Amino acid sequence: MKMANELEGSVPSGRSRPTESKQAKPKQVTAKAAPEKPKRKSEPPTITDDLTGKFLRVGNKLYRTSDDKTPIVRIAGDRLKTSNIDALPDIIRIAKANGWTSIKVNGGDKFRKAAFLAATAQGLAVENYSPSKVVQADANRLRARLAEREEPRDKKKFGTTKSQTEAKLTKLKALSERFLKQSHAENARDPELRRAQGLVAQTISIARTKYPDDPVKASKDVEARRQEVAIRIASGDKIAVIQVRSQQTQRVREITQDQALQRDGRSR
Repeated sequence: MKMANELEGSVPSGRSRPTESKQAKPKQVTAKAAPEKPKRKSEPPTITDDLTGKFLRVGNKLYRTSDDKTPIVRIAGDRLKTSNIDALPDIIRIAKANGWTSIKVNGGDKFRKAAFLAATAQGLAVENYSPSKVVQADANRLRARLAEREEPRDKKKFGTTKSQTEAKLTKLKALSERFLKQSHAENARDPELRRAQGLVAQTISIARTKYPDDPVKASKDVEARRQEVAIRIASGDKIAVIQVRSQQTQRVREITQDQALQRDGRSR
């Protein structure tokens, strides 16, 4: 006879199970009813984004493909029902994603064993199944293999990404320092700093117009802009192409000449 197979899960309630006192009570005293055991969540399980591509959901029924005549999983209240052993790993993932810490399994021995192996491999306990030593050893092996597969993913996700991020930040810092160290003309010729220098060239033009008779104030505005751009470079901000390239070279040349004259004046 085919048995209906179902997985029933439980989540932490945050409350401990009430215990009863062992001391005998006088007969004339009416014992208080023990508080009810906290009930587990009764919400229907939701399908996580990483599993939506594996199932076709129609109401509370899940199919693998449109060719399936019957669903491989049924969501019945807060339970997951299936007779498809091959679907158990994905069903366990659904349970785990919904915060289940353990499951209860109903069905034949073969189904219960398969559910135990799938659940143990993903860190979920099975409350109503006692595995043999061989089955437990098999579950431990599956758990170890799954951990080995996940470890390289974690290293690739966090380790490599972290090192790449650090390398990028180091490069950006060096680029920012080079921008401040080089002259306007050098930055204008630098392939990696041309766009950044374009922002400064704009400020040079504006400052010269704003302070035609006060080169000191103009120079302060330009330097403030240069420091701002350097900070943007270090933080990795993308700098758009400036649409004044036809005038940029002349502006850089003029400010460079002015700085050369100021240096010559100070050196005398």
